[in-house]
Amino acid sequence: MYNRRYTGKIKLAVLDTAGTFCDGPQDLRSRWPEDDLRGCKAPVVPFYNTLKNHNIVVDWAVIRKPMGNFKPTHLRLLLELPEVQEQYIKEFGHSYTEEEFEMLLAEFRGMMSKYIVDDDLAKPVEGAQECILKLRDAGILVGCDTGYYNDDSLMLNKKLEEKYGIHFDVTTNSEIVPGRPSPFMVYDCMKKTRTDVFESVVKIDDTAAGMICGNNAGCWTIALYASGSNDYDTLAASKPDFLVPSVAYVPEIIFGQIEPRLRRGERPGQGILESI
Repeated sequence: MYNRRYTGKIKLAVLDTAGTFCDGPQDLRSRWPEDDLRGCKAPVVPFYNTLKNHNIVVDWAVIRKPMGNFKPTHLRLLLELPEVQEQYIKEFGHSYTEEEFEMLLAEFRGMMSKYIVDDDLAKPVEGAQECILKLRDAGILVGCDTGYYNDDSLMLNKKLEEKYGIHFDVTTNSEIVPGRPSPFMVYDCMKKTRTDVFESVVKIDDTAAGMICGNNAGCWTIALYASGSNDYDTLAASKPDFLVPSVAYVPEIIFGQIEPRLRRGERPGQGILESI
């Protein structure tokens, strides 16, 4: 029973998708010469190709900066960058219109649906399957939040389950629920699993937006700096509770760090960053 201090166990882990438990770092320069060797390529490739199709060239590192946002928001943030606006005006003679935005978004969505289930990208990060099994063995429910469109997310999750045996207890729909960095997708997972204590939840993500989401939700946060989009410094600036290379370290952090702190009556967001 929750009074002033929760001293129980972790009940729910909410994970992002690409760069967190799948679509990890690989060298795929044979397919994409611009590949920066980081994970979470499935959204980067269609953003890059969509803009390049209209003679607007944006570096992968720039595309990664807004990662974690719902994809229409991500595209709009890219189009509003000064260097992108300059190229757009040079090509079309004006800033983008809403009609043109919708056209670019539709083009992006068509590509996204293809790449999200690409065999090279839709496979677990090393240690992801073992991580989820350890969480389940401990009675922790596993939720999935993402900035992907719902149809794309369902396709990816279906492939992960059928090919790799990865199943989520609960998922949330970013087309309905406001996404990162707001806390509402975490809250949605909590509502669906009837998890009513914020301190019993862990948010795990490879983006700063995901960490801010978890912080806003009042839960524990674990940032992954080597498997996805954002690097160590970017993630550290978002003030997670823990900063580790990949999802493979998550059970160790939950069982060896977070739960002992809970037993001592500690709460997330104490301002002490633990990293591996």
